[in-house]
Amino acid sequence: MTSIGNWHTKKTRLSDQKGFTLIEIIVTLILISITAVVMFPVLRTNLTKSVVPITRLDSQYRLVQAMDRLTARYRDEIQNDALDIADFKNTYVDVSPFVDAGNTGFVGIGQITGSNGYNPQSPDILRVTLVDGDLTLVSYFTE
Repeated sequence: MTSIGNWHTKKTRLSDQKGFTLIEIIVTLILISITAVVMFPVLRTNLTKSVVPITRLDSQYRLVQAMDRLTARYRDEIQNDALDIADFKNTYVDVSPFVDAGNTGFVGIGQITGSNGYNPQSPDILRVTLVDGDLTLVSYFTE
């Protein structure tokens, strides 16, 4: 009976032990490292690109706000019958920090529509181009 008693106590002793074997731990670590190697490039590019839409939206918001301020001043001067388009350009447009001086100025109707003819009797049109980074906003003002 001692052999049966030893067998029973040995089985009980083995089943009472808790924890992982060395093989189970090694296999788990290998699986985690493979997953990390596969996921790292994906997570790195997503984290660095996640800021781009926010900054782009912020730039777009600043451009729209600046153009809204110019448009509000333009409408005020029209309502007060005090609009002089050349004075409007010098007073308001040139002070905006976003103005692209190379693309802002007076244009004829032919330059807007793409036609070859320029009608000198048509009123001058002020093209205002605002730039912030790679975003551009263009508006046209006339008397």
